[in-house]
Amino acid sequence: MINKLYFDVRDVLRAPRLGLSAKKVWVQFIGMVVGLLGYAVLSYGALLLEGYKLAEIWAMFGALPIPVGLGLHWYGWVITGVGALWAVIISMLAGTATAKLTYEQLRGNDFYSKKEAWKFARKHASAVILSPIGMAIVAIVLVGGGLLIGLIAGTGAVGAWVTTAFYPIIMAVTIFTVYLLVIVKAGFLIAPAIVGTTKNDTFETIFEMFSTVSAQPWRLILYEIVLGLIAVVALGILTVFVVLALKLMYMVFGYAWGTDFTQYVFPQAGYYTFSFLKTPATLLHEATLCGVNTCIQSGALSPEVLLSIPGINWIYYLPTMTAIAIAPGAGLQVAAIIYAVWTIVLLGLVISYFFSTMYTGHALIYLILRKKKDDENLLERKDYDEEFPEFEVPEDKVEDDLVPPEATAEEAPTEEKEGE
Repeated sequence: MINKLYFDVRDVLRAPRLGLSAKKVWVQFIGMVVGLLGYAVLSYGALLLEGYKLAEIWAMFGALPIPVGLGLHWYGWVITGVGALWAVIISMLAGTATAKLTYEQLRGNDFYSKKEAWKFARKHASAVILSPIGMAIVAIVLVGGGLLIGLIAGTGAVGAWVTTAFYPIIMAVTIFTVYLLVIVKAGFLIAPAIVGTTKNDTFETIFEMFSTVSAQPWRLILYEIVLGLIAVVALGILTVFVVLALKLMYMVFGYAWGTDFTQYVFPQAGYYTFSFLKTPATLLHEATLCGVNTCIQSGALSPEVLLSIPGINWIYYLPTMTAIAIAPGAGLQVAAIIYAVWTIVLLGLVISYFFSTMYTGHALIYLILRKKKDDENLLERKDYDEEFPEFEVPEDKVEDDLVPPEATAEEAPTEEKEGE
């Protein structure tokens, strides 16, 4: 049964609930792992080529290097950029799978599987990737053309005269380039939603991106702002529940397990987790520190109240985590490592819920905007096999067609002989 939509901002508010799906969160988690793994391998490779040692890279960045301020050579930045592009592409494919799951769920097909969603995303990968990236390349070429014109203008009086003579054309191309960059930005957000709900090819997806941004710019901006706000709020609520659950587990394990857990396993696992996620954890710490100091200086909240919020205290004191100096038995050391691994997985699932909410919201936004601009409810659109059932080929007919005539002729005497 097709779910009813209001085709307004009220549908966007459903994104956190629809995004809280095991299938969608797991799709995002797998996409995040594959994307970040590729980025980590390439960024580590870039730093190794620059002469850094493996232990040195780990000590500086952990598992996810962001080599800002290291002064890499051009090839180091290129390799790191390829890694970042890989992560973006995998995220878009995961977003396409999530959009497809959302579309099928809204159509009443709750049994559409993760495997089918990933298969769909791989099949339509070219449309998802080439539509925004292709336009980004065009924008880069136009910017490069502008640089070339600037160089020509600097060659002398004749070059300056020629450049200024074509000023109206140059201004028109510049305005188009800015508009194209806006389309590229929107394309990275809604291209997975367009493909996931329409099965469009590359050119159709590009057309829809231009059409959506041109026909419904203010609704697109408003809905994206609303989606971002509710996604952050939903992530905060889930984080609070996770932190409270961890505190409860700490109390229970501390009582039942004893000091081995409270004085070694738990703090040591925290140190391992911070060491692995050092770069994102440090960035999160700096952002939290800035927010806490701003609230304290403005008098909005006292330091005691701020640091009592679940999760804020842990983030605030992240850099103070150090390895435990004592040398416990091998069992506790392994337990701390296992605990750290599951903590990292848990953090990954929490972040995956945020991306699940965002991509689910993008699918809802595109369904709304498509209805507004074309008066078409995509949820009522029939697939090809539903619209033209007379063209379906029975499975037994397909199997018969796969058998060569020679094989049938050879098997006929055998069957008669068996009958005798």
